[in-house]
Amino acid sequence: MCLQNSKKMRTGGPLVVDAHKIYTLKVFSLFCELKEQSEFYRAIAVGNGLRYEVEHYDLNIVQYWCKGRYTVQVQQDGLLYSCECGLYEHFGLPCCHILRVCVSCFMRLLTCGV
Repeated sequence: MCLQNSKKMRTGGPLVVDAHKIYTLKVFSLFCELKEQSEFYRAIAVGNGLRYEVEHYDLNIVQYWCKGRYTVQVQQDGLLYSCECGLYEHFGLPCCHILRVCVSCFMRLLTCGV
């Protein structure tokens, strides 16, 4: 394992450790970038916790083509997440919005949630 990946493993938390077991090194690197991007968002539970509004902390710095606020749906009792941005459905990696919800819900294993 290269030095950069070992640092990510030590500082990224349980989702990063689990992702390292699942993904190839290139995809793991992309996952870590998404995880870092998720730190700029906050997840707000709507209703009974089956829907979250994920909002950028500073909407003034969000690029004009980016919404800055996304809805994440939690389905099958927390076993499946979907975001309106569609990254997971399109690319197979959870987006930073889903990752923010996972962190907010204290989810520890990636394999259970996406």
